[in-house]
Amino acid sequence: MPRTVDITKLEPVIVPKERFDGERKLRLKMSRDFPFYARNLLKVLSKGGGIAPFELNRAQLHIHEALEKQNKRIGRVRALVCKARQMGCSTYVAGRFYHRVSHRKGVNAFVLSHAQDTTKKLFKITRLMYDESDGEFKPSTTAASTNELSFGNLKSTYYVGTAGTKGVGRGGTVHYFHGSEVGFWLNADEHFGGIMQSIPTGTLSEGTEVILASTGNGPHRKLYELFQDAIEGKGEYQFIFTPWHWSDEYRQAPPIGWGQQESPHEALIYQQTEKALEVYGSVLDKEQKYWLELKRTELGSDWLCRQEYPGIPDEAFQQSGTESFFDAELVDEARMPKPEIQDIFEEARVGALDPAGSTMKGDRTGIGHRVGRRMENIEYHRGLKAPKLVDMVKKYIQKWDLDRLFVDVGGLGGPIYDFLRDSGYRNVVRPCNGANSAVDMNPDGSRKYANKRAECYGRCKTWMEDGPVEIPNNDEFRTDMLCTKYTRDKGYLQMESKKEMKARGVKSPDGTDVLVYTFTEKVRPSRLREYRESVKVETVYDELGFGLV
Repeated sequence: MPRTVDITKLEPVIVPKERFDGERKLRLKMSRDFPFYARNLLKVLSKGGGIAPFELNRAQLHIHEALEKQNKRIGRVRALVCKARQMGCSTYVAGRFYHRVSHRKGVNAFVLSHAQDTTKKLFKITRLMYDESDGEFKPSTTAASTNELSFGNLKSTYYVGTAGTKGVGRGGTVHYFHGSEVGFWLNADEHFGGIMQSIPTGTLSEGTEVILASTGNGPHRKLYELFQDAIEGKGEYQFIFTPWHWSDEYRQAPPIGWGQQESPHEALIYQQTEKALEVYGSVLDKEQKYWLELKRTELGSDWLCRQEYPGIPDEAFQQSGTESFFDAELVDEARMPKPEIQDIFEEARVGALDPAGSTMKGDRTGIGHRVGRRMENIEYHRGLKAPKLVDMVKKYIQKWDLDRLFVDVGGLGGPIYDFLRDSGYRNVVRPCNGANSAVDMNPDGSRKYANKRAECYGRCKTWMEDGPVEIPNNDEFRTDMLCTKYTRDKGYLQMESKKEMKARGVKSPDGTDVLVYTFTEKVRPSRLREYRESVKVETVYDELGFGLV
């Protein structure tokens, strides 16, 4: 017969208070300190082979600290992560969300990737973390498939999906959302809109997390649009960037004698990267330079290497060199110093102004000038209202002693041109309307350009191809130069309109418009300089009709 035990007569088991307190403190630390939890409980595949503890690298720690600060500040996470390839962002988010759903009741984590193969790989990361976790801290599951982990006792779920699948992400409540490779999503607006409706808002949004991450894919798509909003302080998304040189893996010992003689192009590449390092706190050593050279050779393109392994955010969002009107290699060549270009005093100092337009999100006011084969300066100004904008332009004309300033008179530009003309700059400013007819024709007399804007772009490209030319070594300007597409479908050059650029999430190329509009018409300095001596400068705003400020 089975033995029966009277439990009322058993001696109670006494757990030492020290052990109880120690276990309670350990569990508390596990639940609150993710890096500690990951290091001690989570396992990941090592790039060198085998399975290893999940020790956060520099990029992952940077992302973690940024997210924790935001969560503490606003009570939720809304983040955009732009990264170089293989920095460990997806692994970090997988671990973070697994930690969340395995420690909290009634919450759901959802991961949406751009491709089915990537979706499977992302889920395998989380599944390995679960399979290899310590039994004492391992929640039981009621469902475990190829795309879902459901923790029955907690009533929490971790699941994945692929962008492009109809209806994916709709229905149910999502507390933690990871958008992987958002820059490559098909139908990004539709997916993003549907998923965001599943995330609690208002007072119920506390503790929720939305992390959108991607490598760059040109200055378009949803990620770039959100990036523009973030850098301008619009909305609640914070922008997080992890440059390639933060990875300890991206280095290679060079052969003896390598790097003793750098080509001018290589020198510029390293100069640009080191300029980025000033912002992100590192020093580019010889092994990193050699790795970068090998990677450029492997990819066969400098612009592609920059996009896949950016050192600064603008490199991630640059336009493909095969799609943009200005070739990326041509632009980078023009950024190199050209000591052989001598200052010629007989050359006109020709500037252009592209005022910010009210209809373009993230639009800036661009102003700059060119002297012969050198563009001497480019400036961007944000948030200038008409009075201060006019004052800025006057000071620019005087500082750089311009012979001519072409003003894009579309939108806000018309009134700005009128104010400048009527306040003493009649002989300096000229209107430029990109919609006007072009005057240049093909040798056979046929139409060469769709309009004046296309004509100015064409003249500028000819100027660059004839070389040598020099343009400012400015990353924001480089991005502008590589974001405009073009067609010749009708037999003549037609530039992509700003409306079309806006539709694919690309900001107005203000810097490029400044340079190309310096080619509006030829300018002879000798005829203008004698006029400029009689220019009377007026800066009192009420005389311009603005009212005193």
